[in-house]
Amino acid sequence: MIDVLVAGGGPAGLATAIHAALLGMEAVVVEPRAGPVDKACGEGVMPGGVAALAAMGVTVPGRPLRGIHYLDDRRGVRATFGPAMGLGARRVALHASLARRAADLGVKTVTGRIAHAVQDGDGVEAAGLRARWLVAADGLHSPLRRSLGLDAPPGGVRRYGLRRHYRVAPWTDFVEVHWSGHGEAYVTPVGDDLVGVAILSSARRTYDEHLAGFGA
Repeated sequence: MIDVLVAGGGPAGLATAIHAALLGMEAVVVEPRAGPVDKACGEGVMPGGVAALAAMGVTVPGRPLRGIHYLDDRRGVRATFGPAMGLGARRVALHASLARRAADLGVKTVTGRIAHAVQDGDGVEAAGLRARWLVAADGLHSPLRRSLGLDAPPGGVRRYGLRRHYRVAPWTDFVEVHWSGHGEAYVTPVGDDLVGVAILSSARRTYDEHLAGFGA
């Protein structure tokens, strides 16, 4: 019997496994996808997240962030984080750094997907493994959560995320949050010559159509 079985090898699942390993537990991660997984993401880590990564012994390449700058066509306001700094980093770099740290601590990763679990008084069985605890970190559309009857009824407005990277030197050490009538654009320095622009909106449009709605 292992100590902790983690369904999902994204940042949340890997962080869970790392913490378990740091406490001397045996942890196994079950993940269907190979390699660092990318997704539409603002790619800004707040100072609390930077501190959490440091506590796990995880170093992620990127650009220091001093704060957030909100702006539209008429006005803007800046807020600094204070003495601590945030971090702009590619999501794949964050994922890869967490995976390396987990592997260095002896965390095993098994290719597969956990869609069902059987519990008893001593532990849980899933994916052909038996563990004292099972952690569901398999995302927004978690099959494990669904199988346990824990899905909440759908509600609210559907939101769409789109992102591109531009090969250009960052002009600021702030995350810029631009507002339009249809959504927000998060402009984040993620490297010495790379800036990410992620758009979040309830309107289903192409990236270029969204981009045209931002005056700046």
